Amino acid sequence: VPALLGGYEYTPVEMNRRDTEPLVHKHNEALKVMPVVFASHDYQVTVCDPTYSNYQWIPDLSIFDDYPEINTYITKGKFGDPSGKEQIIASNHRNFFCFSVMKTMPVFAQPAIYGNGQYNQAVSYEGDAVYSTQKVENLYKSTGMSAAFMEPYNVLVNLPYMTRVTEDGSNTFLYLANDAAHEPMMLQMPSYEPAMQVDNTAYYASNQDSFTANGRTLNMETDRQLIHYQSNMAVMLQLGKWFDYLREQDVYDNTRIILVSDHGQHLGHLDELVLDESSSLYDVEMYYPLLMVKDCDSESFVTSEEFMTNADVPVLAFSGLIDNPVNPFTGKPINNDAKFAHEQFVIMSWDWDVLDNNGNTFLPAQWASIHDDLRNPENWTFYPGKMVLNDHMVPEN
Repeated sequence: VPALLGGYEYTPVEMNRRDTEPLVHKHNEALKVMPVVFASHDYQVTVCDPTYSNYQWIPDLSIFDDYPEINTYITKGKFGDPSGKEQIIASNHRNFFCFSVMKTMPVFAQPAIYGNGQYNQAVSYEGDAVYSTQKVENLYKSTGMSAAFMEPYNVLVNLPYMTRVTEDGSNTFLYLANDAAHEPMMLQMPSYEPAMQVDNTAYYASNQDSFTANGRTLNMETDRQLIHYQSNMAVMLQLGKWFDYLREQDVYDNTRIILVSDHGQHLGHLDELVLDESSSLYDVEMYYPLLMVKDCDSESFVTSEEFMTNADVPVLAFSGLIDNPVNPFTGKPINNDAKFAHEQFVIMSWDWDVLDNNGNTFLPAQWASIHDDLRNPENWTFYPGKMVLNDHMVPEN
């Protein structure tokens, strides 16, 4: 996230270099780079759900208090049925008790009692949907709906209602983070829509070739592989509906749109991207985030084989709009020179929890470096052992 929002000054290596400052300080700084630069150039700026702001799970919007001209919002959870909250609380009280019972049982029996977080609670299908957890029965069937997916998904559904189009010609910048793709849920096919009861048995039986394109077939042997694919598709479809709305309002063509993720996922969708089966950390799909750009005065997205990283986002966002942008917190120019100065270093770690990994540098981890096409195994170098990578491998930018 810091590199995505702040650029190459905020890659894990560069954040480790500044080893006298807390990670949370550098993280907050990265979150503010683009909003502050755009605001200083008279853009109307809106920031929604800045990820891990102040290292809080619910983003702490107070980091923008010094910039009253920047509009900040929490959107996640704002579009559900509030009447369902009481039912969720009652369900949680039951689950707290069930959790204690589960922990007294032999380990082999605990998964059956846990029931994927539902503790074998019956799911009601009457009235409005109450989001809690989803119980996956097999590759094609599930019951219930996950609040973790539905809360951000409902934001995407409501994007047209959140959008106001004006005729005053003012410039705007919107940053919106959304977790729907990060918290996947099984969806009903072929519409990729949430349902309390999902049964895709018949659909997949008659659509065996639905995961093959251009001669390449995605592996879809586990519910995890299917569910991630479905959720990503659902997100894209809702974004497409919003783009159609922007077209209807005649603002799509003259709007720069960047779709980007902070990371990929180890799904094993393509065998050639699994460089070493000893650990999921060697599934290159982990380090293959989405990056899509539709430029101003353009009607569509284009495909490029140029080597890119998500740290290119600030350069892409400022290009042609703000000349010679400068990081307001470090005074350094915002560019992508570092991408060409040396290989890019990737941190390979499961220590994602900011409650633990919150010192001045990231906890010791495995590292890899990559140049050019990440789909070519020869372009990767993996370094043995765990370390805090800062100066001894990477030259100064």
